[in-house]
Amino acid sequence: MVDRYQLKMYHINLLLNWMNDMRFLLGLIILISFDFRADERDGLPELATEEQKRELQSRRSKVLTASTARRVQKIVEGLDEAGQLEEAKTLLLKDKKTAEANLKDKQIDAVIKETDAELAQLRNRVSSLNSYDRSMFYYYQAYVNLAYKDNLVGARNDYLNLIKEKDAQPRIKLSSYYTISQLYLSDEDFDNGIKYLKLWFKTTDEVTAQAYVLLGQAYFLQDQFQKAYNVMMEAKRISNETGTTFRENWYSILLATMGELNLKKEQVPYYEEVLELYPKKRYFVNLAGLYNELDRSRDYTSLLKTAFQKELLDKSTEFQSLSQMLLAAGNPYWAAEVMLTGMTSVAGQKVIDQECALGKVLDEDGNLVVDKDGIPVEEMTCLDILGPAFVKAGSAEALDRDAAPFLDESERNLTILAESLRAAQEREAAVDVYRKLDKVISNGEALIAIGNLLYLDNNISEAIEAINKGIKKGNLKNPGFAQLTLGQALFELQRFDEARDVFTKASQSKKDAVKKSARAWLQYTDSEQQRVKNLNLRRESIS
Repeated sequence: MVDRYQLKMYHINLLLNWMNDMRFLLGLIILISFDFRADERDGLPELATEEQKRELQSRRSKVLTASTARRVQKIVEGLDEAGQLEEAKTLLLKDKKTAEANLKDKQIDAVIKETDAELAQLRNRVSSLNSYDRSMFYYYQAYVNLAYKDNLVGARNDYLNLIKEKDAQPRIKLSSYYTISQLYLSDEDFDNGIKYLKLWFKTTDEVTAQAYVLLGQAYFLQDQFQKAYNVMMEAKRISNETGTTFRENWYSILLATMGELNLKKEQVPYYEEVLELYPKKRYFVNLAGLYNELDRSRDYTSLLKTAFQKELLDKSTEFQSLSQMLLAAGNPYWAAEVMLTGMTSVAGQKVIDQECALGKVLDEDGNLVVDKDGIPVEEMTCLDILGPAFVKAGSAEALDRDAAPFLDESERNLTILAESLRAAQEREAAVDVYRKLDKVISNGEALIAIGNLLYLDNNISEAIEAINKGIKKGNLKNPGFAQLTLGQALFELQRFDEARDVFTKASQSKKDAVKKSARAWLQYTDSEQQRVKNLNLRRESIS
């Protein structure tokens, strides 16, 4: 479920983004074009007809009267100056120059005070202004209320007054519908928010994916999940066809609506998409849960492996599960690599990319640098983008320098690692891990495993020693198999009498396979001992 507070804050952020776009282009609306007729019963809004679009595009704005124009000119200059001061403040805060940034706040307040004084001159005679002049007064007053006074209700009333003016500039009236909708939605007045957003859709000549997302959110918060889903899918279609990026929070809303409608199978491709664009842990977790529910075990394993490669795992159970699944799938090398990483790493951060963009610069006094025409100078600046990483415990890159590795050297973890190394034919490394394991368990299984590995590497004497220790330590699951290996090792060194004793004990095993093999080895041992004895007699005879 999408958090209502987060969505409310998203509405406000949309407003703030809109204000930033308007700093120097007050009144200019930029939209992405696509025309699509839809059935409003499904939640999709009615769109403007081609005739209405042509009328919007062909209507010309009126001209301000001279006295109003002079006031408006000063207002625009003041807002432009305040915008530049805000940009300077942002750069100062970025450089952690708090005192200088606070000084900019005072300068901004002074400029806005002067701007508000100009607005007051128009406010005092607003009833005597003509319709167009009055609409522009409401426009700039709304902007000041919204951007500098945090007076959302006042701004909304200004915009509501603006759209009532018959001579208001069509584009400004159009953008006002959208802003009014956002202001109502940020106040959780969803009915009015939807009402004015539908007016925007019915009037605009260029719809956007973002507008559909805004409508989808409103339906979602009204628990109209089918309508929300239809609208979000339309937003996705427009985004795909226009080549615009479907933002991360848009995916969150779309996936949330699908979750409410129990469209689990349909969610999968969208989770796969969002993971490609925004590889974050929570999306891996959610998609992994879907794969499990849909019984797609191979995809689940592949997903966990991808999460490991992107260094997103941060729980011991995730390392253990992935390693065991890789081992079961016949990938012991990767299984061992996962466990070794978990035992030596902690959560950290590293530079995964760089984000470069043109940005304004400050002079020594903390003011924006401008060229001879008064236009702010821009320079290319790059910021490192940090992402999750597996780093060495105690390192500077660790999120917590005192954190212990994801995995401790417990019986379970050492067992998984040892078995993975053994299956990967990394015998020497496996022996080292089994030696550690032997110290934390009460049975002789690790010693028997060491003996088997040493035997395979032709270290016969060491194998015999390890297996004897394992049998002596006891509590073995299959002592008969251990005796068979020990007997074979003794046989290799032609210690036939000892081998016969061991095979004799093994022949008394309750397991038929062990019993049968032990009896065969007894016969073979007797035969080989006699052959060696005869060979030695011949050698003595010849000499």
